Parts: sequence; C-alpha cells; structure tokens
Amino acid sequence: MYDAEMKLNHQIVQFLEYKLQTLHENIRENITEPPELYTAMLAVLTQYMAGLKSITCLLNHGFVPQTRGIFQTLGEDYEDIIFLSLPALHGTMTHLHHAYLKRVAGEEDYGYYSPVSRCEIRNQIREANGINHNVFQLYPKRQALQVLRPLGDKPCSANLAIALHRHFAYKAVLLTVLTAKVADEQEVMRECLNYRAHLEMVDPEAVVMPQPKSQPRPQTAPAPIANDISYAAIR
Repeated sequence: MYDAEMKLNHQIVQFLEYKLQTLHENIRENITEPPELYTAMLAVLTQYMAGLKSITCLLNHGFVPQTRGIFQTLGEDYEDIIFLSLPALHGTMTHLHHAYLKRVAGEEDYGYYSPVSRCEIRNQIREANGINHNVFQLYPKRQALQVLRPLGDKPCSANLAIALHRHFAYKAVLLTVLTAKVADEQEVMRECLNYRAHLEMVDPEAVVMPQPKSQPRPQTAPAPIANDISYAAIR
C-alpha cells in the first residue's frame, strides 16, 4: 500500500541507513568532551531512524492514525540531537547537558521523569549562537499531532501522513549532517549535504512542514427579513 507515494521516502531512509552505519563504525573516543555526548547523539539518531521505519510499516498496513504518537516522538528526538550538539559547536557544557547524560547513563534514578524539561531544551536551542536557526527550525509543540488531527468525522489523511513522513526523513538528513560534524566525519557530512541539495531540487515541498488543507466553511444565505422596508421608503 502507498508504494508509489512512499518511493522517495524509502530512498531517503535507505541512504541514511548506510551513513548511520559509517558513523557507528567510526566512533572516536576523543570526539567531544565528554565522549558520551556523541554516543548519546548517535543513540537518539538511531532511535529516530527506527521511528521512521515504524511509521513506514504502519502506513503500509493502512494504520494512519497510529502514526501520530511516533511523529511526536520524532519531533522530540530532533530537538534532543540539536541540544546535544551544542557543546561541540560552541564548547559549553551546561548543567542541563550533564543532567541529560546522567539520565541516559542511568547514574541517577529519575523514575519516569526527565531531569531536563522539553521547555529547557527548546530554550537552549533558541539561545544558541553556534547553529543555523534557519536550517534547524523549531516547530510549535505537538505540531505533528495537530497536522494529523482528524477533522470532524473524517479520518487522518494518508497523503498528509506520507508528506509528513517525507519531511521528517528530510530532517533526518540534517540531523545526520549535524552528528557527522560533531564526529568530524567530513566524508559523511559532504555526502549528506549533497544529498540534501538533491532532495531540495527533486521535492522542494519536503523542506516545509506539511499543513492540512483548511475546510471551506459553507456559506449560508441570509434569512429573509419580514416586512423589508428600505431606508428610502421610510423617508
């Protein structure tokens, strides 16, 4: 199901799978300080790619509404990778990064609660100077959930979910570029940048977060007014 519509999506994911494998094979101990920062980025990027493949499986079986939660998780993974890259880009490890890494390593028991809130992560990204905010844009919270929200009695649009999946796959290219930059993997970064330029020519709409088409409101004729007497007649 949707094989033709998902063709480009499959190609993007397949390309990134090879680049991710290269990044895993070439882990260096002196990439960042601490080295666990890059390892955490790579783990989140791997999780992001697994989410893309899970959405593909759901769409292939027609389970469009069930993709909404995974899309939301992808949005959070996207922010986490940008957040984790900041110390390597401008050399500042904040207490939020230390807390994030401790939670990932399991050094402290936070239960089901994260020591770093989503708002704190987003604020750090907004205030960062070492990142191109025109490329790594932050979207409103729960953007994907709003895009795929059913309209009245109409279910989620499969075409809209496919377009959203393609957009998140495009963002995975950007995240791989960022991860390769932190790892100083120049070859992976160059190939991903070239592929990004290729995607922007092949499908410019993949760059932009898709939006649901607004439903036109039915126009109702005004109710007739009894004893309609014009102003001129009154005068």
